[in-house]
Amino acid sequence: MCLGGHLAYRCALDTRIAAAVCYFATDIHSHTLGEGMKDDSLTRAGDIKGELVMIFGKKDNHVPPEGRDLIRKTLHEKGITFSFYEAAWAQHAFIRDELSKGRYDPGLTKICFEMLLEVFNRTLRSDLGPRAGGDMEVEDVC
Repeated sequence: MCLGGHLAYRCALDTRIAAAVCYFATDIHSHTLGEGMKDDSLTRAGDIKGELVMIFGKKDNHVPPEGRDLIRKTLHEKGITFSFYEAAWAQHAFIRDELSKGRYDPGLTKICFEMLLEVFNRTLRSDLGPRAGGDMEVEDVC
């Protein structure tokens, strides 16, 4: 969460990572993490080979709409497999239940945790055999 969400994203830059879930990852859009506050996280988005889940609140003032749009646009441009969720009415850190200043949303927290379980269960299960698929043609069928 927060800085940890950014660090989960940075872990996804390692090609050995099959999936990462990033809760309200701060500073990706502004390049202000690390020494000198000049990180290359977004620039390196093309290094991500696993599946990425990005979760934000629509009212997140740490990652403003323009920042979320930049992250989403960059991930699309780099061809990353990702899901991007922006929960209506949710603020930054809506999952923290201690000292959350009224931001905690237990129902939404449960949904986001289910998203984490889904992607990790699907991407990390070894009893399904080696991962198959990859790029596929999307059919224009209703």
